[in-house]
Amino acid sequence: MAQIIVADENEGRRNLLANTLERAGYSVTRAGTLRQAEGTALATMPDVMLFDGDWKSGDPIDSSQRMMSDPEFAFKSRVIILSRNASQDYLIQAARAGVSEVIVKPVDMPKLLSQLEKHARKQFVPPPADVETNIGGGGSFDVSMVSGQSQWALPMLKGLVTPEKIDASFIEEIVSQLMEQGIELDENIDQNLLSNMLRLALNKLVDEVDRTPNEESVTNKLPSKKGPTLSEGPKSMEDVLQNQADKLAEEVEAKLDEILEEQPQPVTLLEEEEKMRIDPEIVEFTRLAINEVYQLMWDIARPNTLNDLTLMTRVEDATQMLKDIIDHLPSPPKEEE
Repeated sequence: MAQIIVADENEGRRNLLANTLERAGYSVTRAGTLRQAEGTALATMPDVMLFDGDWKSGDPIDSSQRMMSDPEFAFKSRVIILSRNASQDYLIQAARAGVSEVIVKPVDMPKLLSQLEKHARKQFVPPPADVETNIGGGGSFDVSMVSGQSQWALPMLKGLVTPEKIDASFIEEIVSQLMEQGIELDENIDQNLLSNMLRLALNKLVDEVDRTPNEESVTNKLPSKKGPTLSEGPKSMEDVLQNQADKLAEEVEAKLDEILEEQPQPVTLLEEEEKMRIDPEIVEFTRLAINEVYQLMWDIARPNTLNDLTLMTRVEDATQMLKDIIDHLPSPPKEEE
């Protein structure tokens, strides 16, 4: 069961989202302050840290940067922010702080659940913006590598064999898993020694892969043949990763084919005599009335005005709905001079 922390200072909104995620099968921890969210996240290392983007005190991007500076958290966890701000500057700031994704409000719950599943499984999700960052997270790699070359995964591998990733606690976790499988080990074994040995072995493997000629150069030098024999299989980690990349490419192509083959919904055009005429003055009056109610809703939603958290959430939702109506009402025609 994936672990998720929901951080939102609005209790009603926080509980509503947390309850929805729990019904979807996630183990959810609630946090009402950024300090509480950071402390809980660094102590428990959740699969996903889910921030609301609007805070009266503090900034979730700053909190994300502090958490992602911890190597263990950056390796094990991902951060998602639900924000009304979708500007390019905001997305760049989030990406530089190590945020895995920014989902724009109002939130499409099926989309959120779909993205949470990807993050919980540590699948690749495009970052909020294409920026350079020194923060290392699980599953990141140099996207500038050509997709046809199997060496695209080397930067990711090199980032996983650092002393910060393979430390004594990592070895302790591996040893405990081996013992659970019935493999007996010497209790006095030096875990630091095991850590160094494992890191050196993986580095040696990565270096061997790095020195291996790429697929294109090998193809040019060797005579062509119909395909690998049954005795042939992946000869290195490079081959394994390339096979996985090929499978993902096939899945993406299949999904795209389904989308491209979808037929548009038929559109019925009304005859001229069936169209309903709307007086522009009625539209303008509707705009003024909605705007007045919109301002009233904001006045009601001021802090300490409403004590019922459920009612406060309804007021916030109604306010956003009114704002959407105002934005989509047609503008009054300009008078000709």
